[in-house]
Amino acid sequence: MTEEAESGRSREELNKILAKLYDDSSATWEDTWGEHMHHGYYDPSQPASRSHHRSAQIRLIEETLHFARLSDDPSRKPKSIVDVGCGVGGATRYLAKKYGATCHGITLSPKQVERAQALAAVDGLADKAIFQVADALDQPFADGQFDLVLVMETAEHLPDKAK
Repeated sequence: MTEEAESGRSREELNKILAKLYDDSSATWEDTWGEHMHHGYYDPSQPASRSHHRSAQIRLIEETLHFARLSDDPSRKPKSIVDVGCGVGGATRYLAKKYGATCHGITLSPKQVERAQALAAVDGLADKAIFQVADALDQPFADGQFDLVLVMETAEHLPDKAK
């Protein structure tokens, strides 16, 4: 049974609910977790603590890239990336800096897009980290446009995993 059938709501209604949730809560998440609105991958040799959370978040991104078998070889680095469910764009900006790639971040939340754009401008990445409101299941991009698709702690909101 699909999430839509279970809830009695259309995907558009569910998207509006999620957009409002993240519009209303993103400032709190950012205050708590910083610019990376995801969990971390903690170094087992260090005690888990709030002070280590940012490095654990970066480590999670790096472990994800390693798991995807991405190489640091400059000739094989991704040039075009989409971050699905980008939050305020922490991972998007990190990847734009790391690879020099053009990175698109998409989220349902207009407030997250606004904040992500502001942070990208502060980082001097407004031309490399581009953010927009978009539905992950109905993206405004051509098939095959990206070398890398990052979906970090967003899949739980996507009822059609295959799509």
